[in-house]
Amino acid sequence: MGTIKQVDVNSRATVMALTLLATIAPAAAVLSPVLVGAYVTDMGFTPQQGGNIIAAELIGAALSSISTFFLISRVNWHKILYGAIAIMFIGYVVSCLVSTFDIFLIVRFISGLALGTLMTMTIVVAGMMKDPERAFGFWSLGQIVFAVIGFAVLPKLLPSIGLDGFYIFMAAAMALLILPARFMPKKGVATSKETGAVTASKRMIAIGALAVFLFYTAIGSVWAYVERIADQAGLEADAIGYVLSISSLLGVVGAGAATWISTKYGRLLPSAAGYILVGLGILLLFDLETIMFYTLASLVFKFAWWFAAPYLLASVTSLDSSGRVAILVNFVIACGLGLGHAIGAKVLTVAQKISGGPLDYNAVLIFGVVCLSISFPLLLMVFRVHRNRVQSSVKT
Repeated sequence: MGTIKQVDVNSRATVMALTLLATIAPAAAVLSPVLVGAYVTDMGFTPQQGGNIIAAELIGAALSSISTFFLISRVNWHKILYGAIAIMFIGYVVSCLVSTFDIFLIVRFISGLALGTLMTMTIVVAGMMKDPERAFGFWSLGQIVFAVIGFAVLPKLLPSIGLDGFYIFMAAAMALLILPARFMPKKGVATSKETGAVTASKRMIAIGALAVFLFYTAIGSVWAYVERIADQAGLEADAIGYVLSISSLLGVVGAGAATWISTKYGRLLPSAAGYILVGLGILLLFDLETIMFYTLASLVFKFAWWFAAPYLLASVTSLDSSGRVAILVNFVIACGLGLGHAIGAKVLTVAQKISGGPLDYNAVLIFGVVCLSISFPLLLMVFRVHRNRVQSSVKT
């Protein structure tokens, strides 16, 4: 068997490939609010069925982490990427041909499995890079820019091209991803047993994963009700929509800032600033009454979310060089966002039973702040591991 020629994981071509894969692959999931409407109008599904289709795709993406965990050390990474791209391509084509709900649901679930595999591989590669904060900044930036453009353009295009037109476009885009995929690594870096590098303990990896889970649980629980909080405050629907659109642009700025700053000021200072600003954005929603506070809260929250995330992901994924922690992180992100919605709903129900009045969204906000307050000290423990590694390498 010949040796596998490895690409330079820190090259511009690899960074660009990672960004394109992480931007285009999750398009259907990112634009899900718009697609649910198309499932109702174009395919005749109910809103509940439309929501179940999106859920099936996301569940598939989360479950794919299990298979990727075993494949990553046994199979050439290009084969994994090409296989996942091919499955997503076929999924989009078949989606144009299917009209029954049950079969369509299965097709989108299988496509979700491939999506999760692709996204997991991008997270693994970003964690391998010399400057993972910058890599995850690009990883985040591509997604949020695509979301801003997609939400602005797709609602106007769908009445003309229909859902089939969108799927044909995405099938073509997936086919083109074969080109940048060849600039991704074919395998991971050598393990600690081979290199003598320091590897974090299982306990520390669990702590890092919990920090990620709590961060995304806070994000998921609060962001799910941002629109409802404004509605309960009596703000006009048009104003709410406008503020949320503008806040997405601040997400672009946040991810761009993380990419630009990287580790110029270390990891602690930017991470602390990000966490504090996320918390501030949540607190500004307490007892909301005016559009001014809603605007400020939304802008600060969305900026800080996408600014803090690259530092959090880079710190945790780089605990291990084999890529398996990165796979765990991908699974934890999906669980955090998904369970954040569910736990937020449960918190609202419990708070309403206790008060006996209308829904008290302040309870969800408190829950979000508590999650952040626990997540950050856990992240500090991860930072300590990285600091000890640096000191150890200096001594040797």
